[in-house]
Amino acid sequence: MIVVIGEALIDLIEDKAKTGLYQAVVGGANANVAVALARAGTKQQLLARISSDAFGQKIRQRLVENNVGLDYAVAAEEPSSVAIASIGESGGASYAFYVENTADWGWAPKELPSIETMKNMSATALQFGCLTMAMAPGNLVIEAWAKDFFNQELLTISHDVNVRPALGFDSIQERSRVERVNTISHLIKASDDDINWLYGLESGASVDKIVWDWIGETAKIVFVTRGSDGVSIYRKAGVRLDVPARKVEVQDTVGAGDTFCANTLAQLQRMGFLGTSPLSRLEQISDLQLIEIARIAGIAASMACEKTGAEPPTQDELAAQLVFVA
Repeated sequence: MIVVIGEALIDLIEDKAKTGLYQAVVGGANANVAVALARAGTKQQLLARISSDAFGQKIRQRLVENNVGLDYAVAAEEPSSVAIASIGESGGASYAFYVENTADWGWAPKELPSIETMKNMSATALQFGCLTMAMAPGNLVIEAWAKDFFNQELLTISHDVNVRPALGFDSIQERSRVERVNTISHLIKASDDDINWLYGLESGASVDKIVWDWIGETAKIVFVTRGSDGVSIYRKAGVRLDVPARKVEVQDTVGAGDTFCANTLAQLQRMGFLGTSPLSRLEQISDLQLIEIARIAGIAASMACEKTGAEPPTQDELAAQLVFVA
């Protein structure tokens, strides 16, 4: 069982053909990961605070229709969060957010499953990131909760950095936060744009050096996505493995990184590399296995780019594509 915690919000996505026309679709990085896991045939539960307003009802309906587990979701009184996604000519999305006093960030310790409950769920991994780990007051509540699992080596913790400069965060403060969360994470995914914004050109440090500093002497694994240039995988001892991207006609990139995370976790789950003593498990993965995991996750992400909005492929759709590209 993979447990995902975080935002489930509404994306207002701009129509590429009609400027000023927007479609309301269910999004949020962590909700997208849960949907992608469900479509990949992986058991999961989404810990989300879902509003009872009209948008919240739309969010819940979408999740239920995609077989996302909501056994531990919170019925929140606050309104739903809204993100406005403007799509550029290349299909890349830029965001503006309406998140003041909304449902996603109000986590209280009593709303989170206990260690015993997570054990009873047979949880092998915890996935979080993006706004959930950046927005007060809930981010520090979740961080403290996750730290207990990390310290006791009870499950694999996966962090998708996924920064949102549009919210006006200070890059230096965000860098400190990301590095702190990375210390209690075993798997880390970031885009090259995330790292460039966090560290700035003035730092003089390369992406490679920054990522290997995150890893140190541990068995942590970092995936850096580079859009059409593919993905780079980093592990200790200065190992970097590069995997090319599948070429596609991009509609938009909404949910692509979330789809990559989900399909990476789904494969690691099937192969038995998630769970207790997480670093020992990750150390057992060969470089060739990592390359294949990233190749398949990258193809899944590219398939999401061929559709409007966060629409990750199903297990059957991905299998058919893998046969096609083999």
